[in-house]
Amino acid sequence: MALIGYRVDALRARLGALWHRWLGLQVGSGVQIHPGARLRHGPGCAIGDASILYRDVQVLATECGTFRIGRGSHIAPMGYLLVGPSQLVIGDGVAIGPQLALFCQTNGTRPAQPFAQQRRQAPVHIGNNVYIGAHVTVLPGAHIEDNVVVAAQSVVRGRLASGWIYGGAPARPLRQIQA
Repeated sequence: MALIGYRVDALRARLGALWHRWLGLQVGSGVQIHPGARLRHGPGCAIGDASILYRDVQVLATECGTFRIGRGSHIAPMGYLLVGPSQLVIGDGVAIGPQLALFCQTNGTRPAQPFAQQRRQAPVHIGNNVYIGAHVTVLPGAHIEDNVVVAAQSVVRGRLASGWIYGGAPARPLRQIQA
């Protein structure tokens, strides 16, 4: 019986992808957008072949903001990706754990005006073959190179070099990935 439920969920997820294609999103073959996922997108936004957005994932691009999710990548439930008017690139083969909080735009911190009225934005880039653990926060301007692991509950800002496992707040290199 559980297998039937799984197949029904997969079918509903493929229908979700077709719906977003109809709305103008560039959707590759085999993409699954599960029920409850919320996408706000405009021209230039795309999801690559065989990628999956699980339940309750939100990807919100406004105005001229764009996102591109590569082939064979997935975002686990409850991921929140605020692109705003900026750009987000997620490479191929990226695995993102549950409850990711990714910001290409956030509030500013200058005392001259109320914080709620300030905006700070910068593109975020995630390379190929990256694993991001549960409850990770990615801040505007972060650049995660290829072949990187980010430990659960880390805060990512700046550049994370290829071939390392990072962890902490802020994320710092813990050890090299062994071949």
